[in-house]
Amino acid sequence: MKVSIITPCYNSEKYLPSLLECLLKQTLTDWEWIVVDDGSTDHSAALVHQWEQQDSRIRLIQKENGGTASARKLGLEYAKGEYIQLLDADDLIDFDKLRRQKAYMEENQLDVCYTDWCYITPTGEKESIKGMNSSLIRILTFWGTFGTLPIHSFLYRRDFLEKHRITFTTAIKEREDWDFHIQVYSARPKIKRIKDYCGAEYMKSPTGKTTCGKLETQRAGTLRFLAFEIQKQRGYKRLLLSLRLAVELCFLILSTIKYRIWEQLKLLTIFKQSLFTIFEFVLALLLLPIALGVIIVYLFYTRCFVK
Repeated sequence: MKVSIITPCYNSEKYLPSLLECLLKQTLTDWEWIVVDDGSTDHSAALVHQWEQQDSRIRLIQKENGGTASARKLGLEYAKGEYIQLLDADDLIDFDKLRRQKAYMEENQLDVCYTDWCYITPTGEKESIKGMNSSLIRILTFWGTFGTLPIHSFLYRRDFLEKHRITFTTAIKEREDWDFHIQVYSARPKIKRIKDYCGAEYMKSPTGKTTCGKLETQRAGTLRFLAFEIQKQRGYKRLLLSLRLAVELCFLILSTIKYRIWEQLKLLTIFKQSLFTIFEFVLALLLLPIALGVIIVYLFYTRCFVK
């Protein structure tokens, strides 16, 4: 088996047919599709079970609702392919992505490979291609706010993930892909980007955690994640995450100018509920001038040089 495609599924019956069609059109046909139903209350499981009877490459796993991270983690445990493709139910990949990335990884002896990506609207219209060169430092400091890569733009060697015991943590409910990629890049993989190729199509879904919802809700999720990750990391990784916390505090302060002050100040209650120590909070405050400089330089760069 060449590729294991792992899809966490929760009440996704309206997206699954399009995803199945996408997989059936793949130029690489040696794959297995593991759908982990995370306690859906609609007909998602029944739909996948029907397809499972018709195509031996499709496998349904059912579990109680526990969130995306727990579903992906369980899918990884069942995967048998040489390569791992993580793919949410409401996203799509290019018809040639699996074949192209697999060939590129074998040619260059890579552990991980990623492509550029684009948004796709519910009507099927594709927007301009996005992409960036990624690194551990960039993931620790800039991920999300200054650019991101959706998890389905990646392809991973399963033996690399297993060797370094890389999986999804169920201790957090938000930004679990961010934590996953900190683990991936910390293991120093042989990794390359396929530039100017839109391999991943990111659906602008009304139910998506990233592409919908209030700015305050998304920022609260980031702060909760940083609270978790700063305590988990040590050394320079902890310092860089503290810098990222300082960046978030800068945005919080600047947002009070544009948005309702009360909505922004409510986010500060996260610090009372989190695992932040006084040291991390004070360090982040000390890093505020540097963080503000990072924001200004980045905004100037994107305005003047990025087309």
